[in-house]
Amino acid sequence: MKKTKNTVLVTGGTGFIGSHLVKKLVQKKYYVHILVRSNSNLSNILEVAQKVTLHICDLSNKNKLKKTVNKIKPNHVFHLAHSGIMSGVTAESSEVIEGNLGSIVNILDALKDVKYDSFIHSGSFLEYGFKNKPMKENEICEPPELYSITKLASTLYAQSVAKQEDKPIVIFRIFTPYGPNIQVGRLIYNVISNALNGDDILMTKPSTVRDFVYAEDIADLYIEASKKAKKYSGEIFNCGSGSKKTLKQIVDQIVKLTNSKSKIKWNAFPSVSYDSNMWQADMGKTFSSFLWRPKHTLDSGLKKTIDSLI
Repeated sequence: MKKTKNTVLVTGGTGFIGSHLVKKLVQKKYYVHILVRSNSNLSNILEVAQKVTLHICDLSNKNKLKKTVNKIKPNHVFHLAHSGIMSGVTAESSEVIEGNLGSIVNILDALKDVKYDSFIHSGSFLEYGFKNKPMKENEICEPPELYSITKLASTLYAQSVAKQEDKPIVIFRIFTPYGPNIQVGRLIYNVISNALNGDDILMTKPSTVRDFVYAEDIADLYIEASKKAKKYSGEIFNCGSGSKKTLKQIVDQIVKLTNSKSKIKWNAFPSVSYDSNMWQADMGKTFSSFLWRPKHTLDSGLKKTIDSLI
C-alpha cells in the first residue's frame, strides 16, 4: 500500500460533508482512504471512486478497525462519521450513542500505534445548547437532547486524548451545512425541491434562525487545520459563517432564485426541539487562528445548491 506524507483516512466520506472533503482531497493529490459500511451508498463520490481506496469496515468492529488503520498508516484522519439528526429525529438511542461516542473512542483507540500528523474531529453547534448571544468556544455547554449530548461527549473525549496523550487532534463545531449533495429531508433540500416543483412550502416559525456554512468551505477549513493540528492540539473551533439568517430570509431567497410560484405556509407544523432565535457562531477564534474565510455567500451557495437539484 502506497504510503506518503499525503496519505489520509476519512470516516463518513460518502456522506454529505464528507463527500465534499473527499473530492477536495483528491483534487489536491492526496492518497485518500475511506472507511465504508458494506451497505454504504457511494453515489456522492462516484466521480472520484476510481481515485480513492475504499475499506469495508464498521467503526464498531474494533479488531478489524485496528487492522485497517495500521495497514493504511494515515498521516491525516478526518472523522465525519456519526449518527445524525434530521428535523429533530434521530436513530434509536443505542445507535446514537454508538455512532457518536462509540465511534470516536474506537477509532482513536485503533490509531494508538499510528503516528499521525492530524486528526480532525467533527462536532456540532448543538453542543452549546440555547444561548442568547453568538456562541464562543469557551461557553458552558448545555446540550438539550441525546444527539447533542453524545456529540459533546465525543468532543470532550477527543479533547481529553489530545491533551493526555499529546495527540494532534483538533475539533470543529459545525453549524448548519448546506450545498450540493445535501440529504433529502434537510431544510434546504425540502425548500428548494418544493420551490422548483411549485409545491407549497410548509415551514415552522419564520423567526427561527440558523448559521449556514457551505459544505465545500468546510472542507477547505478542515484541510488547512490538518496542517496546523500540532499547533492547535486539543482546541475547539467554530465552523460557521458568523452570520445568522432567519428561515424567512432563507425561504424568500430560494423562492426568488428559483422564480417559484410556491405558496409559503408558516407555522404549518411545530418547531423542532433545538429551534431558536439565536444560533450564530462567534468566529473570532477561528478567524484569528486560520487564514480560512468562507468563500461562498449565502446567495452564491444557494445558487450552486439549486443548480445541483435541477
